[in-house]
This record gives sequence, structure tokens and C-alpha cells, in this order.
Amino acid sequence: MEIVLQRSTRAIGRETGNRSRLLRMLGIACMVAALFAAVAPVQAQVKRPNIVIILADDMGFADMGMFGGEIKTPHFDSLAKAGVRFTNFYTHASCSPTRSMLLSGVDTHLNGLGNMSEFTAPNQMGLDGYEGNLNDRVATLPQLLKDAGYHTYMVGKWHLGKEPGQIPAARGFERDFTLLDGMGSYWDDWNFSAANSKSLYTEDGRYLKSLPKDFYATKTYTDKLISYIDANHGDGKPFFAYVSHQAPHEPYHLPKEWRNR
Repeated sequence: MEIVLQRSTRAIGRETGNRSRLLRMLGIACMVAALFAAVAPVQAQVKRPNIVIILADDMGFADMGMFGGEIKTPHFDSLAKAGVRFTNFYTHASCSPTRSMLLSGVDTHLNGLGNMSEFTAPNQMGLDGYEGNLNDRVATLPQLLKDAGYHTYMVGKWHLGKEPGQIPAARGFERDFTLLDGMGSYWDDWNFSAANSKSLYTEDGRYLKSLPKDFYATKTYTDKLISYIDANHGDGKPFFAYVSHQAPHEPYHLPKEWRNR
């Protein structure tokens, strides 16, 4: 009997210990489940913001109303008032390099635009960092956002490469209507910087043979972007829009009804 009692005591001890461990595990599991239940509604309520970058070409720091400019810019002034204004900042001095830094987040000598392709010096030809286009060694902002579930749209001036692997559709943009060159007429596809030549445009990765009949750069870019946003409205996905206007870069073309405003 003594042996039986000892064995029974040990068995009861093991049973009690197992039950205690089981209860502790169940308690932890319940706590974890409760934590996830509490976090899930919060995560469901968090919405990723839409992102819009508006780039004005060749606009001076003090040209806009919020910085003392004489030109009336009420909409931009309103955006600035509700946001943040930077009075001490740095950017590249020329066109393509600035754009390459904006879209890649790295120095121009890393992303391929150590100089504008039109002004590449003989001693820079063929060197890494002077390819004259946004190279494949860097990821772009639209590529990263597209991978994160964003719609990605672009309208306006690109100036970061003209070959099929260099155009907006190849660098992360889902939809685009784009001037590939550095400048051009606002009314048609005449390339203002080269005699008797046409500017290159793409739409959704296709090179365009002609422009819309009612083409006016600033309005067409804006209307195209609105149509892209409207087409996917309500699908639950956020969007990134890169609005890269030619204006106010030369040539200074504008409709009569827009003058003196």
C-alpha cells in the first residue's frame, strides 16, 4: 500500500503540474488572441494616403504668391498655408538631374544623371553615373509604391530617357501621358529646341504618332490625370500621381483667356 500511495502521489503531482502548464498556455493564448482582436480594427481603420507631387518646370523660388511673387497663385497659396513651406533647401542646378534625384532619392552620380544628356562632356562619355538616363542601379519611387499596392500615374515632362527600357512605363508607372524630351511646344509635337524635329510622347508605354486634336500641354496633362484617377476611383487602392508640368518653362505658350491672370 505504501508503494501504491507513493506512486499515486507522484501521478497526481504530474497531473497537477501538466494542468497548471496547460492553464498558463491557454491564458497566454487568450491574451494573444485578445491583443490581435484589439489591433485588427485599428489596422482596418488606417488608410494609406494618396500622394501627389506637382512639379513646375523652371519656376523660381519667389515666383509664387506665398513667397512674395507678383503672380496670383491662390490654389498653391492655399496648399502651402495648410502644409509646410521650406525656406532653406537644396536641389540640383539643372533639369534632368533634379528629376532623377526626386524620383530615386539618391545623388545624380549614382542614378545616371551626373549631367544632362544634352550637355555630357567628351570626358564623361561612357562613365558610370553619366549614362544620361535614370539607370537600372536604382529603384524609383513609383516602383516601390506600386509594389506596395499603389496605383501609379504620371503626366507631363519626363526627360530621364527615351529608350523602351527608360520610359515611365518601364520605371514603375501604371498609367502615363508623357513628354520624353526636355522641352517642346505647348500646342503640338514640335520640338522647340531642334529645327524641323518632333518631340517624343508616350501614353501607357506606347510611343505616340500624333497628339490629341485639342492638345494644349497644361490642360491635356491635367485632364489625363483626372481620367486615370476617376477610372480606378472606389477600388480601395491609394494612388501616387507625379504631375510634371512643362509650365512655366519656355516657350511661353498660353491661351488668350489665360493671359494677364
